[in-house]
Amino acid sequence: MEGLRVVGDPAELAKKYFEQGADEILYIDIVASLYERNNLLHIIEETVALGMFVPMTVGGGIRNLEDIRQVLRAGADKVAINTAATRNPNFIKEASQMFGTQCIVGSIEAKKSGLGKWEVYIDCGREKTGLDAVEWAKKLVELGAGELLVTAVDKDGLKKGYDLELIKQITDSVDVPIIASGGAGSIEDIKKCIEETKCDAVSFASVLHYDETTIEKIKKYLLEQGVNDIRIREDLKDDIKNNKNDKKTVSIVDYGLGNLYSLKSAIESLGYEYRFVKNPDEINNSEMLIIPGVGSFSEGMNNFRLNRLIEAVRDYVNSGKPLLGICLGMQLLFEKGEEFGVHEGLGVIPGVVKKLEPEKISKRIRLPHVGWSEIVIPKNKSWQNTILEGVSNNSLMYFVHSFRCVPKDNEDILAESEYGNQSFCSVVKRGNVYGTQFHPEKCDYLGLKILKRFLGVV
Repeated sequence: MEGLRVVGDPAELAKKYFEQGADEILYIDIVASLYERNNLLHIIEETVALGMFVPMTVGGGIRNLEDIRQVLRAGADKVAINTAATRNPNFIKEASQMFGTQCIVGSIEAKKSGLGKWEVYIDCGREKTGLDAVEWAKKLVELGAGELLVTAVDKDGLKKGYDLELIKQITDSVDVPIIASGGAGSIEDIKKCIEETKCDAVSFASVLHYDETTIEKIKKYLLEQGVNDIRIREDLKDDIKNNKNDKKTVSIVDYGLGNLYSLKSAIESLGYEYRFVKNPDEINNSEMLIIPGVGSFSEGMNNFRLNRLIEAVRDYVNSGKPLLGICLGMQLLFEKGEEFGVHEGLGVIPGVVKKLEPEKISKRIRLPHVGWSEIVIPKNKSWQNTILEGVSNNSLMYFVHSFRCVPKDNEDILAESEYGNQSFCSVVKRGNVYGTQFHPEKCDYLGLKILKRFLGVV
């Protein structure tokens, strides 16, 4: 984190790595807290505008709930918090209750302080906190962090390999997904970190920035070496060509939660017009409606209630016009949700939203469920004439959630997925209403293909 060098435009690099097949992009302004700034919004917006359709985690300068809301709105899927959490640990709790644990990443910058010991640092790895890194990891999870980004300050930028001992100790101490960061100098370093620490993801920068390798080469090598769960992207550009002849306008419900501009960018890339809607009249006058979502069930329904949107959505559905709920937006369609207590939902689909309870068959089954998982056709079902027509069985989609939808009628389940031996509904269809637990706007070109099917009004 010293001797910083300019390597290129962030948005252009993000687009480049997306095209190479990156599964997620990390944007970390490592000196934001040091200089008390927060200027990542324009970079996020530029990246989204360039057409980068995979998940994005953003950190640096996140100090309050409004910062999180703005970053998510601009197109981020998760936020990484370091300095603000050490100064006010309750911030993590407040953030997770509003935006959901799956959205809050605890960022840990750690320096070795002794044999088997590491101390947490802040402000670009400059300031000591006196916190033990492993104990702080446990505390972050207890407060509500749904994922941890662990960076070894001693290793960062040296390209001599990850701090495997640090990553392993933290991975063994908590039950949330771990992203290992700091030190990758070769493909072998990446493989070693995955195999020896059992981390859930690896982050690397220098080996890509200086064109020493590519993501395609890394994934190919890992597959050849027997590393499973590697996503190989499908080249579907021809399937999502713009449809400029369709003049329909897509309405996106703006209820204070959701990565609105990622969805906007995806819709525009498909050649459709969009508008954000905030009141009942705008919803009732819509031709096609999408309810996005990144947040908690209780906060989402509270916002719908405050804006008098509940009856408007129900009336819209009864009119027979198409509606799509995405992630939290899908969950809100159900009768009730059990996140942070029991709360009434929109009641469009009979059923309830319950916590995922994966069977812990190994240490790698963690909550939240974050990453790329398969969607499967249920027995005696068909995807013909639905938004999944043309999608292959067992296709990989990006999930980030801790709760699952349980429809009362199994006929409403269009696709299923599995996590830790627990099957859950990943796509729902009831008449003119669809819901996807995954984010199609973040699922590469395959996700755009699904969106195109919906916008074409199946």
